[in-house]
Amino acid sequence: MRGRRRRAAQGEAFGTSLADILTTALGCVVLLFLVAVTRIRDDLQNAQATLQSAQSDLVAEEEGRKLAEQARQVEQGKRTAVEQAMLDALAARGEAERALKASEEKVKSLSARIETIEEQTARLTSNMQEADARNRRLAEGVRSAVTALDPRTAEPVDVMLVIDGTKSMGPSLDATRRNLGSVVKALRVVSPTARVGVVVFRDKRERKALRIQNQPLTANVDTLRDFLAGIEATSTAVDTDRPEWLCGGLREATEAKWRENAIRLVIVVSDATDHDRKAAECLRLAQEFHAAGGRISVMSTLPEGMDRRGVAAEYADRVLPQHASIAAAGGGTHVSQAEADALLTEVLQSAYRSRTSDPVDALRRVLDEGPPGADPSLSPVAPEPVAPSPEPEPLPDLPEPEPDPEPDPPDDDAP
Repeated sequence: MRGRRRRAAQGEAFGTSLADILTTALGCVVLLFLVAVTRIRDDLQNAQATLQSAQSDLVAEEEGRKLAEQARQVEQGKRTAVEQAMLDALAARGEAERALKASEEKVKSLSARIETIEEQTARLTSNMQEADARNRRLAEGVRSAVTALDPRTAEPVDVMLVIDGTKSMGPSLDATRRNLGSVVKALRVVSPTARVGVVVFRDKRERKALRIQNQPLTANVDTLRDFLAGIEATSTAVDTDRPEWLCGGLREATEAKWRENAIRLVIVVSDATDHDRKAAECLRLAQEFHAAGGRISVMSTLPEGMDRRGVAAEYADRVLPQHASIAAAGGGTHVSQAEADALLTEVLQSAYRSRTSDPVDALRRVLDEGPPGADPSLSPVAPEPVAPSPEPEPLPDLPEPEPDPEPDPPDDDAP
C-alpha cells in the first residue's frame, strides 16, 4: 500500500495519471495495431501483387505453352511433311531406278541387236568374200581343167616300160608288141608329145647283150616296134633261179633322159623278185625317183608253173610283197596277178593319176563345196581323200626257194 502510494505520489509528482497512462498505452497498442495492419495490408498488397504476377506468369506460361504446343504441332507438321516428302522422294527414286533399269535393259537389248546385226553383216561380208573366192576358184578350176585336158596345153608325158625279158614273160612281151601302137595313140590323146621308152632286163649274170636292153624315150612308134621286134623272151643256162635283175632295169629307166616339165612314169612288168631279197637298191631308186617328181608302178604278172611246188608260195610270199614295196616307194600303184594285156590300161591310168594337179578332181571339189553358209548335210559328198603312200620298209629275209626241178636247157650263146 505504502508502495502504491509511493508510486501514486511519484506519478502525481510527474503530473500524469493512470488514465493517461492507460490511454497512452492503448494508443500505443492501437498504433502498433495500425502499424501491423499497415504492414499486413502492405504484405497483402505485395502478396496480391505477387499473386497477380504469378497469375500473369501462369497466363504467360500457358500462352507460352500454347505457343510451344502450336510450334510443336507446326514442327510435327513440318516433320510429317518432310517424312512424306522423303517417302515421295524414295518412291520417285524407285520409279527412277526402275526406269533406269528398264532403260539399261533396252540399251542391252539394243546392243545385243546391234552385235547381232554386226555379226550378220560380218557373216554376210564373209560369205560374199567366200562366194567371190569360190567363184575365182571355180573360174581358176575351169581354166586349169581346160588347160590340163586340152591336148594342146596338157603336160607332156614320158613313159618308160621296164619289162622282164626272161622266158616266162613271153606273153607279156607279145602283148606289149601287140598293144604298143594303141598305147602311144591313147597317150597322145592326153599329151600330143608323149614319148615311150622300153627297158628289158634279165638275170644279172647274163652276158651284157642280154642283161639289159634299152630303147631310149622316143615319139617314133616305128622305132619302138623295131626294138620290140628284136626282143626275145629267153633265159639261158646261166639263169638257173627265178629272181632277176629288176633293180638293174629300174636303174636304167630312172636314168633316162626325161623332159624337165614332163610327167615321168616308170611301169615295171615282171613275175619275179630281184636278187636282193630286201630290194634295198630298188627301194632307194624308187624313193629318189619319186622325190624328183616321178612315179613308179609295178604290175606283177602270174609266173609259169603256178601249179608247181614252191612257185605259188614264192609268188605270194616274196614276189608280191617286194613289188608292192617298190610301188609304194615310187608313189605308184601295184597290180597283182595282172593279165598280159593290162599294160595299156595301167599306162593310161598311171598317166592320168600322175598329173601334178588333177583338174577334174579339183573342179569337182570346188563344185562339191556348195554355196557359202549352205548346210553341209545337203552338199554333195566329197570324194574320199587318197592316203599318201606309206614309207616302204625293207623286205624281211625269206628262205631260199627250192630249185626248179626242170632247169632250162643250156644256151649256146652263154658266156
